[in-house]
Amino acid sequence: MTSSSTAQSMTADAMAATPTIRARPNLFAKLELFNPGGSHKMRAARRVVARAIQSGDLTPHGPRRIIEKSGGNFGVGLAYEASRHGIGVDLVIGLSFSPLKRALCQEYGARLIGVDLMRQGLQPKEVITKFLADEPDLYYFTDQFSNPGNIEAHLQETGPELAAQLRPHLDQYKGCILVVAAGTGASASGVSEAMKARIPGLKVVLNQPQGCCYRTGVYADHAQKGTAVGVAPPFLDLNALDRIETVSDADARLGQRLFAADTGIFPGPSAGGNYVLARRIAERCPDHLVATLIYDAGEGYLDAAKAA
Repeated sequence: MTSSSTAQSMTADAMAATPTIRARPNLFAKLELFNPGGSHKMRAARRVVARAIQSGDLTPHGPRRIIEKSGGNFGVGLAYEASRHGIGVDLVIGLSFSPLKRALCQEYGARLIGVDLMRQGLQPKEVITKFLADEPDLYYFTDQFSNPGNIEAHLQETGPELAAQLRPHLDQYKGCILVVAAGTGASASGVSEAMKARIPGLKVVLNQPQGCCYRTGVYADHAQKGTAVGVAPPFLDLNALDRIETVSDADARLGQRLFAADTGIFPGPSAGGNYVLARRIAERCPDHLVATLIYDAGEGYLDAAKAA
């Protein structure tokens, strides 16, 4: 099979739709933790690897390796997807990220690089730049913050899936509200755009961690990993949002526990932030269907939560 046909096969070989469950009377949650690799980032990883093979930047079982800066979920997705095609993955993960997540990346086959450089004071982005400069022929930088495969995955998969899963329930309500969070903004934008094309009048509310402000470019440390990551989300159009609401770390942790109590599933901290906000909106707007995304499971963050 040629590289082009391999990439086409990979894109066509779509994963099964993740389930959407009714967590409360008018509150629905899409369980992205049931993707291979355990998160919504698997969708983007699959698209990104397929694009790179199709363009010739990567070759199955070839010598060139992927390099990426990731705090966990995208790294896991890359490691899983690349391993299916004999492609190596080297990850630069900031030292503040969960040791459990770092270990999980390794279990999926990734190598962690640049640790000594980060201990010397370099930031992950600087480590990536150094490795690319030192060994340009060895590495292909997938760069999730600019790779169009990132948003394509949610525009063409996640958003249409969720809209189709909600459609049988929409006639019972006056309107629909979607609650999302943003790291790169690819999921928030892709899902929102796809759903707006299918659900007239959809309103979108963004979960903003306390201490951060997307509109002014202020970012503080917080526990909702994967959202408000210190830079403006490149795929997010703030003007396309209907509202931004702030969620504290304490509320996000409460959201994790509430979702576990409501569904029996313990979610990650950013999903906890989504859920506590979505639950409050659902209570304020009982005549609306409220939907949100549960990006991953929470077990991989428990070491960081205990240290906090």
